[in-house]
Amino acid sequence: MTKVVNINTIVLIKRINYKKGTAEDLTKRNTRDDLFLAAVKIFAKKGYKGATVREICKLAGAANINSINYYFGGKEKLYKAILEHIFSDYQNRKDKHENAKQKKITPEERLRDFIYTYCDMLYSGGKISADLSAIFIAEMSRPSPYINEMVKTYMIPQAEELIGILRDILGQHTPLNIIRDCGVSIIGAIGYYGFTLPILSRIFSDLSSMKSYYKQLSEHVFRFSMGGLKAVKKALATSQIPASKNKKNMGC
Repeated sequence: MTKVVNINTIVLIKRINYKKGTAEDLTKRNTRDDLFLAAVKIFAKKGYKGATVREICKLAGAANINSINYYFGGKEKLYKAILEHIFSDYQNRKDKHENAKQKKITPEERLRDFIYTYCDMLYSGGKISADLSAIFIAEMSRPSPYINEMVKTYMIPQAEELIGILRDILGQHTPLNIIRDCGVSIIGAIGYYGFTLPILSRIFSDLSSMKSYYKQLSEHVFRFSMGGLKAVKKALATSQIPASKNKKNMGC
């Protein structure tokens, strides 16, 4: 039986390989895993400043409060390890998905895969995904000192990937501001469900769990996005959208 961390709020779904940022399906875990998962729960609930080492160790069932120093080098580095996992998760899932396909695909198929990978990342893990999303949202509203490193290492490559896909669909000379707005619209359609699920689930009874819905959401966002991109491409061809004067690619 899978061990539960103290209370029935964190159940191990995957064991994290902290050095490579990958995840492997296992049925048992160690003290390091327990501390990591407990920290996810506490940071999601109380934020970085509100969380204490003592609380994390108690939830993890670790009697020694120095356990976090031993396994991670302190609370600060534990929080960074969680951010590394959150921000690297897309690339890890993408690599696994691409290795499974191993064939050339069209820009439209690449967009479908991009959307599916994001939905899978955000919603396939159930409760633990919700806690990781809460930490991500908090990081967006109150950035930690690690945000620049995370953006440079993970977010800029993801943005460049989506920009490349959208340029291949809309045309290589499409102004960057149009590409950016299309990309933000796509990501926003995926992420909105995560931000507003407590409200949406009270309005729509079929949305009690994103884990059972994310594949359907992925296909919807893809179809909706393709319709929007078709409209944008037509507007560009008929000069309904003014060209941007900004020639820069990205500002980081």
